[in-house]
Amino acid sequence: MKTLTFRRLCVLAFVALAFTRAWAAPALIGNKNIAGEKLDGATLKSVFLGKKVAWDGAGGRVVLAVLKGGDVADAFLKGAVDMTSSAFNNHWRRLAMTGGGTAPKSFDKEEDLRKFVAETPGAIGFVDSASVDASVAVLTPTP
Repeated sequence: MKTLTFRRLCVLAFVALAFTRAWAAPALIGNKNIAGEKLDGATLKSVFLGKKVAWDGAGGRVVLAVLKGGDVADAFLKGAVDMTSSAFNNHWRRLAMTGGGTAPKSFDKEEDLRKFVAETPGAIGFVDSASVDASVAVLTPTP
């Protein structure tokens, strides 16, 4: 029986990690006070592009929270606003420079984003579905 070399172990570990990340799916989360808001695709896009700045119900103002980058951010932004992370960041830079809005709060770590959303009324964001817990509401946009 052959023993695995260090190089083969590294390749196997890389493949296993890549396979695991490929199945990661973004989850839209919100502060529990916006759990009753009606979200469809167009509304979600308006929220993330800064066009909708207040919730219709008791949610108050919209507070955006985003991940700075990575697979989850890329997947969510492509699906929600049809933009790459870079294009999304450029959109918000233009809005901020022209006085059209304040850039979303951005986070390096999903747990920090989730905690911010849980503690901030009106907050909405996205994390890997495996990172969701009971502190936030999982939002499901209608088609």
